[in-house]
Amino acid sequence: MISSPKTDFEAFYNQAPCGLFTFRADGTIVHLNKTLLTWLCADAEDVIYHDFTDFLDKGGKLYYQLFVQPLLRMRHDVKEISFHMYTAKCDFHCLFSATAFEKDGDGELLYAATVYKVTDRKKYEDELLKKKQQADIEKEIKEDTLKQVAYDQSHLVRAPLANILGLTALLEGMEVSDEVRDMIDLLRTSAVKLDSEVIKLTDKLTA
Repeated sequence: MISSPKTDFEAFYNQAPCGLFTFRADGTIVHLNKTLLTWLCADAEDVIYHDFTDFLDKGGKLYYQLFVQPLLRMRHDVKEISFHMYTAKCDFHCLFSATAFEKDGDGELLYAATVYKVTDRKKYEDELLKKKQQADIEKEIKEDTLKQVAYDQSHLVRAPLANILGLTALLEGMEVSDEVRDMIDLLRTSAVKLDSEVIKLTDKLTA
């Protein structure tokens, strides 16, 4: 029977692909892993025993104090809260989750927290937004172009057709040979048909 290798929990904790830290009810950080230290571009002494909210922007600090902290006290659990963490050297957007547990021995309530960096996702969302904005601009340009085409069809094409129809009406009242009259009828029929198609096309473009 092949035995499983012993798990190095300390290495797993420090090398986890997310930030891990433990803090007290008053926000004081008591433990954190190397991943979070790397993301904060800080040394342990710069973070340990500091208030967690010291590493949030003003909006995040206010949101934590007004909403997140009360939820932690009442429910002992929060999930995927969007924060912007920063130090003098680094900053990043993240999703923060935390759950309460009792410290062995003295019954002190602590909170185990995870921080997932979402910088790449935010870049992806920004890129999607840019593409959507570009698509909206292109759509608007296309609609403006179609409106211009419709205008041209309606005014630049139908005006000469109206002249042709008016001319055929005059010719029909004149004494002409049967051959010429057939040509006039054909010209009028073609002009009417073309005018009808232009109207249909204009209606489609402006619908």
